[in-house]
Amino acid sequence: MHDVRLPAIRLPKRLPTRLPKASPRAVALGVPAAAVGAMAAVGVQAWYVANRNLPEFEELDPSGTFGDPQLPPVRITMLGDSSITAPGLDDPDDIWIRQIARRLATSYRVEIVNHAKSGARARDVFENQVGPATAERGDVAVVSVGANDAVRGTSMSLVELLIEEIVTELRLHHAAVVLCGVGDLGDCPRLPFPLAAIAGERCRAANSVHERVAERVDGVVRAPLREECTERFRDPGLYSPDLFHPNAEGHAVWADAAFPVIADAVRTTVRDRSAAR
Repeated sequence: MHDVRLPAIRLPKRLPTRLPKASPRAVALGVPAAAVGAMAAVGVQAWYVANRNLPEFEELDPSGTFGDPQLPPVRITMLGDSSITAPGLDDPDDIWIRQIARRLATSYRVEIVNHAKSGARARDVFENQVGPATAERGDVAVVSVGANDAVRGTSMSLVELLIEEIVTELRLHHAAVVLCGVGDLGDCPRLPFPLAAIAGERCRAANSVHERVAERVDGVVRAPLREECTERFRDPGLYSPDLFHPNAEGHAVWADAAFPVIADAVRTTVRDRSAAR
């Protein structure tokens, strides 16, 4: 999902001693004083969230190979953000896609190749990750992006255009593409209300983008992470000490939700490849 550098509201390091008054223009346009105060409060919350003294973690690399070399090979290519690079975990084996790879390794020789980077937005994936991912080819591509766009104010119409371009290009080189959707960042313990509500609404819109793209583009499916995980992630015990990224237990919840879709994509890909020989 996600980069802690949120949201798109920027305030100076030194906060004013008094909140700003409504401008004459705002009053003339009929903007209620309460609305101006609410916007100022959200801005203060944003500054506090971005500058709160909490631990920061390095990203991890989920790349690796799993399973007996005699089993049918399958390469899974990962693109996206910190939902894949898992800052906050101590062991890369706890990353959800590695948990899935170990399950698949009873039937396949699974290679995970990672191109994801913490903080990536849809434009970053399109410009910096798709090229390397398509140059090496693979069997199944997994894309987890959009949360950073949601919290940093990217136009959802632009996100939709970029994600459709991403999956369309990936489909030229991969038998299947799995979109992970976007969970509800509003449930993160790090975000107070009303900032959490704003983030949650933006994430719902980003998840809808994934749904629409998966419906339009042949060979693209969406893993129901949002539907399967939202209730569980209201538990603060699923988050790492930065109160934002999932801990190992949280990644296990993601793995359970994504496994059926990714396993089906792998099974279909290997079957079709064998039939074509």
